[in-house]
This record gives sequence, C-alpha cells and structure tokens, in this order.
Amino acid sequence: YRPKAVQFFAPSIITRQSGQSNVQLAHEHGAKFIAQVGSVDEAKEAIKHKVDAIICQGSEAGGHGLRRELGNSAMALASQTSKITDTPVLAAGGIVNGKHVASALCVCDGASIGTRYWACRESLGNEQLQKELIKANSCDDVIRTAVFDQIQNEMTTTKWPHPYDSSGALRNQTTDEWDGKSSNELQLAIDETKLLAQYKVSRNESDANVIPTLAGEGVGEIVSIEGAYQITLRIEEEVIDTIDRLQSTYYDRL
Repeated sequence: YRPKAVQFFAPSIITRQSGQSNVQLAHEHGAKFIAQVGSVDEAKEAIKHKVDAIICQGSEAGGHGLRRELGNSAMALASQTSKITDTPVLAAGGIVNGKHVASALCVCDGASIGTRYWACRESLGNEQLQKELIKANSCDDVIRTAVFDQIQNEMTTTKWPHPYDSSGALRNQTTDEWDGKSSNELQLAIDETKLLAQYKVSRNESDANVIPTLAGEGVGEIVSIEGAYQITLRIEEEVIDTIDRLQSTYYDRL
C-alpha cells in the first residue's frame, strides 16, 4: 500500500541520524507530506523542509496540540503562515461548519476539520463519548489542558512528548479538580493515592465525567451525529452561501 499523502505531527519534522528527514522519506516513496504545526516557528521549519501542505492547528482545536501557553489561535497562525510561504496552508481548530470554512478562506487556502467528523456515524471513536459532543455544549465547555496526558502517560509506554502533551477536551470532574493545580501536585496524587487505579476503572467504563472527550471549541455548534457525506455536503453549501452573501453585501454598497 502506497499512500498518496502522509500527515505528521508532534513534531511534524523528524530527522534521522543520517540526516534524512521524514519529508524526504515520504517524497522518495511518492507520497505528499502534510505538516501539522502549532506555531510560526514550527511552520518555518516545515517550509524549510519543503513540505507539500501545512495544517495550522490553533489552541481552540480538539485533541492533542501544543500546550496552551505555547499555542496560537487558528486564524492568526494560518494568516501569518500564509504570508511567508506559497505552500498550501489550512486552518484547524474550532471549524465545524461552512461559515467557519469561509472565514478560513479569508486568511489561507482551506480548513482541516476534526471534531465535526468525530461526531459522524462513520467515526471509529467511542460511541459513548461521541454522544457527549451533541449535548448542550458551548465553547465555554472546552479546555486545553495537560492534565489528561500527565495521567495517561503513566498508563502507556508510548507517551505524548512535551510540549504536545495537552488536549482540547470537554471540561469534566478531572479538569475541574486538577487543571488549576501544579503538575507536581497531580504527580503526587498519582504516586501516593488511588487516583490512577480509579482513572483506569473510569476509562474502562467510558466515564466522560473523568476521562477526556476530545473536542474543539466549535463543538457548541454540533447538534447531531450524521453521515460524513451529509456533513460535507452541508458545509460546502454553507461555504457557497456565505461567500455569495458577502459578495451581495459588497455589491449593494457600490
């Protein structure tokens, strides 16, 4: 199997001891290389290695990304990256409908959409957690936190590395209790209390009050689990309608 494109992240650019980068390796096998970045510095590194496209992930995105103190908003990052390269740039983070995509097209070449497709029938994610996405949420209910990764890194040999060890997720009892505290305090609880054992039980039970439901800040505009085709078609229609409306507003003022 030879993929047409590969996407790398956390970090996007890796160089072997031989000096060969993952970008070169992908190109040698005929695959396009998509780099996901969270900062302008990361974007510059990707541009230097001649990647084929850049996804600018903002701090408002769901799932793993740069820690919130290091990240940027999707639109600002995508706009500033677009100014320094002719490589196609996509915005990611909080984008769930056509209006959001139209906004992205004002500053870059397109959008990468995650949470909206996590809430689709074809998604391979946990169905119990998936249902949390269509509750009465808003952007206020989303937090980017390192708490979940600090706990979960204790449960696996494949750990999320700093500074990508943070997740955009719905707030719950775990973030309410630990996000405002230091990593040392949380580590002490992991080492000296039953926190880790209780967390493992909650994970096995898919308890959204304890484990992360990954979601970006656009989750408040997701109200149903639908098919991917229906979602895509509606987004396309909304993009066209939004652009047409903006054009008519402009021409009405002439």
